[in-house]
Amino acid sequence: MHIREGFAGQLHFVVPRPFLQEVENHPLLRALFVTDIGWYPAARYHYRERETGSAEYILIYCVAGRGFAQVGGAALEVGPGQALLIPSGEAHLYSASVEAPWSIHWVHFRGETAYQFLQQLPPGQLVMTVDPRAHGPITETFQECYAALAEGFSTRQMIFCALALHRIFGWLFFANPAFQPGKTALPRSIDRTLAYLRDHLDQRPSLAEMAAQAGLSVSHFSYLFKAHLGVAPIDYFIQLKIRYACHLLETSDLCVKDIAACLAYEDPYYFSRLFRKAVGCSPTQYRDRVR
Repeated sequence: MHIREGFAGQLHFVVPRPFLQEVENHPLLRALFVTDIGWYPAARYHYRERETGSAEYILIYCVAGRGFAQVGGAALEVGPGQALLIPSGEAHLYSASVEAPWSIHWVHFRGETAYQFLQQLPPGQLVMTVDPRAHGPITETFQECYAALAEGFSTRQMIFCALALHRIFGWLFFANPAFQPGKTALPRSIDRTLAYLRDHLDQRPSLAEMAAQAGLSVSHFSYLFKAHLGVAPIDYFIQLKIRYACHLLETSDLCVKDIAACLAYEDPYYFSRLFRKAVGCSPTQYRDRVR
């Protein structure tokens, strides 16, 4: 069973195509502009295939669950806290995992400088990891676009969304400690541990257990992890939990105590202190701000 769109709670904005002709010629928009944008939460059976590619570049930002993609013959997996960029004109397909369907913010974009953003990626790399500290700003910027376009399509809204897209790329490429194109790819041992951590947010594995997933000593594992990701393993795992907490605050009605329990924090006050330290506000304040 395949579904292109129509998911409960989704947001989906398509800029009228006749209006795009005007947008393309505007001096503040011709460099970069949005053509389609949306939010698909828990998008079970989501599937999209374009045998001849898309006229636009595509950015998919996964906040929960998993998805799979094929771009130009390369098989890719996209998990929480990862972004997928698809070049225009490139044959591709992508779909949500059956077991854990993804929740994604996505945007189609064009413009004279659009290609330059994909050029920031190393050759052959289309999936990038996003530092948990960038999750809040990226998510909020997408939500600002939805709010703007809910008022209608006008040049004013299009300029706002174009500037917002620049901010998103700023967080992805230039304020994202997890994106370090000058470094070599993650060792497979560390990659295995990252997958393990993403799948065990409801637990509290020790540093030794994390190192065991990588098949390394604790000291060597800690050194490699921080060298490639810029943060200690335990701190990274806390950031993953906080990012998922943000997702639950945005999309569910769970109370803070229940969210803390979902993330293996028995003491909701301790969880709230961690959240405030990472995000800059309490969980309740965050929920009020994004809703």
